[in-house]
Amino acid sequence: MALGGILEVVALFIPWVTFTLGSQTASVTFLDAFSKMTSGMDSFAAMYVRFLAFILIAGTLLSTLPWTLGALRTKRSAYWFSGIRRRELTPPNFWWYRTVFAGRATVMLLFHIAGIIAMFYEDLSKIGLGAYLLLLGGVLVIVGAAIGPKLTAAR
Repeated sequence: MALGGILEVVALFIPWVTFTLGSQTASVTFLDAFSKMTSGMDSFAAMYVRFLAFILIAGTLLSTLPWTLGALRTKRSAYWFSGIRRRELTPPNFWWYRTVFAGRATVMLLFHIAGIIAMFYEDLSKIGLGAYLLLLGGVLVIVGAAIGPKLTAAR
């Protein structure tokens, strides 16, 4: 899970597009695209670059880190960190918590996929390493959320 979160953040600094004009080669990172956005652009791709990607990365980390790091230990912390109200945090209910947290991470990954496709819909072959790292990080976050925290044997 932690590796997935790190990959999602690092992906913003890795080239998303590399293109060649004559003998010149240029690379564009996500943050370069963010700095070049104009306020007149109103497509989904523009919203993704302008703010949605950052919200999704922060949301992914803030929603799954407490679960995978074991911050949900009591009924109260489970209530505040997870938003799950109906099921208590007990070992028999861990499957539900795993499903909810992995489901949330999956929805966020789907929004990332939609944003990347919207950015590169004209030519998907131009997608660079940064976008792939972001998607790989999202998959690792889903896997970490599905595995959940390590249960200790101490009683």
